[in-house]
Amino acid sequence: MYIPMIVASDEKHSLKEDRYYVLGKTDKDRGLFVAFTIRGNYIRVISALDMNKKERQVYDNYEKYS
Repeated sequence: MYIPMIVASDEKHSLKEDRYYVLGKTDKDRGLFVAFTIRGNYIRVISALDMNKKERQVYDNYEKYS
């Protein structure tokens, strides 16, 4: 089963390190927003939340045209 996800740079939330976010869905169709950074060989999750309305709209538009 193909579940698309959006990975993008989150430049406005950190000047000290590169941050990224992912919009995607779980196997049970739950929309999630995950913010993370990469430190050496590790991925450090900063936050994992349900998608808000704006994030759902972005994800739904991406999913529709993928």
